[in-house]
Amino acid sequence: MQTGLDILIKRNFDILKNKKVALLAHAASVDSNYNHILDILLDNNIDVKVTFGPEHGLKSTAQDMESLKEHSNQFKIVTLYDGTYESLFPKKSDLENIDIILIDLQDVGARYYTYIYTASFFLDIAKELNIKIVLLDRPNPIGRELEGNIVECGFESFVGYYPYFLNRHGLTIGEVLLLINKNINADLEIIKVENYKGGAFFEEPYDWVLPSPNMPTYETALLYPGACLIEGTNLSEGRGTTKPFHFIGAPYINGAKLKQIMDSYNFKTVKFRDISFKPMFQKHANENCNGIEIHIEDYRRIKPLKIYLTLIYEIYHNFKNFKWRTKEYEFVTKPIAIDLLFGTDKIRKMIENGENLDKIYNFITKDEEKYKQDIQKYLLY
Repeated sequence: MQTGLDILIKRNFDILKNKKVALLAHAASVDSNYNHILDILLDNNIDVKVTFGPEHGLKSTAQDMESLKEHSNQFKIVTLYDGTYESLFPKKSDLENIDIILIDLQDVGARYYTYIYTASFFLDIAKELNIKIVLLDRPNPIGRELEGNIVECGFESFVGYYPYFLNRHGLTIGEVLLLINKNINADLEIIKVENYKGGAFFEEPYDWVLPSPNMPTYETALLYPGACLIEGTNLSEGRGTTKPFHFIGAPYINGAKLKQIMDSYNFKTVKFRDISFKPMFQKHANENCNGIEIHIEDYRRIKPLKIYLTLIYEIYHNFKNFKWRTKEYEFVTKPIAIDLLFGTDKIRKMIENGENLDKIYNFITKDEEKYKQDIQKYLLY
């Protein structure tokens, strides 16, 4: 398998010759020899005028929701996440005299992962300024499986900006941009992944680089469409530990009790371990937390959204100190974080009312069949 970057190299950068280039990239923007795209372009005398870094930065060093400013003596670096909502969007002044916007980002297949929106924000401005966008496609590490609902009107945010995608969307970043571009019509070219059939990482392995500080492995990515919901609570999602999104807990949790509750569901695709851990930063930093670790047993059939919905539901009803996160989340205070992540407030209210869990999950997955049909025309593999 060769990524879009590998293909661009094989084509000897033909599309970039004698062009003024703006680059959007991050730490995972590497070729099959783990060389970073920026170094590759500069070594081949491509005229990179400005480089943009998404959330976490050009080299993916910053933690989630951490503002960042980066500098270089060679060229201009613009960080599209410097602590304000306005900073998320590229500015005309940063794209003066640019011929091509080159994008190379590794997505993880979940609508909460902000890179797809950062990439999409270049479509409008490229259309307005008549600049061509070239996106170097990469595989979706969690494949074509789908799970979740569409974001409702009024719940759009930087973790769900468009009413187009399920929690687990089943697309590559190139396919995501094709879908978003349907109503924008920017000049967009996708350089496809060669010898890729649309499979998950465990089916079609490639050169994995963590695309953000708390996404160390593709197993983490596989859990993320459910595990990211923990961010909307006062539970630790394991940030500040060696296994983010695998470790879930808090000082008020009884891990043995929680394991017993989750074991009673008899999930065939995961198993749970009673654990204690101490996050070194973020939620419950330097506190002893108790909870569970999620171990994947079946990579093909796992439904991470169902598993973490069940986990949140049971903790809400069995541990009195559980709370929803109410402080600012991705520059928003209202709606609260969990409603932004669910894309609606209906699911939270159903949990609070103790409605049947199967009923809640059926509500969450009601959009899947229509979505599956809607995305067919955008599939490249």
